[in-house]
Amino acid sequence: MQRTTATMERLDAEQKNQCRIIEQAADKASQTAEDAAEAFAASKPRLMILTALCAAMLVCAGWLIGYWVGHSDGWASGDASGYQQAIASNAAASWANTASGKVAKKMDDLDSLQALGTCNIPGFSIQKGENGIRWCVIAGKDGQFHGWAFP
Repeated sequence: MQRTTATMERLDAEQKNQCRIIEQAADKASQTAEDAAEAFAASKPRLMILTALCAAMLVCAGWLIGYWVGHSDGWASGDASGYQQAIASNAAASWANTASGKVAKKMDDLDSLQALGTCNIPGFSIQKGENGIRWCVIAGKDGQFHGWAFP
């Protein structure tokens, strides 16, 4: 019985020692958690400021990239459009210097080019021919129609 009592006392002492170790570990863990919470609370304003700065920088970078892409696309589009207009103007100027262009200019000076182009000439009428082509025609003395295709 004395041995049993001694064993029980020893087990009781070991159990109390383990409880004390567990309690100390729990106190350390609790203190560590409190320290971490205080550190996070202290760094929270700085973290918020850094987050806001990063967001502002991302927004500004997006604006700048959007402006640059839009500007260069607009510039390229305008340049291509201007180039096409220059080619068309050059072609029109070249045609105006041909024999047909010179005749058309003289007819325009006499105000007869519009009438010719719209078939607004007395005696002439608009007829639809094959393939939906419009013709400005007049009946000749031979009973045949004479005229030209027009837009």
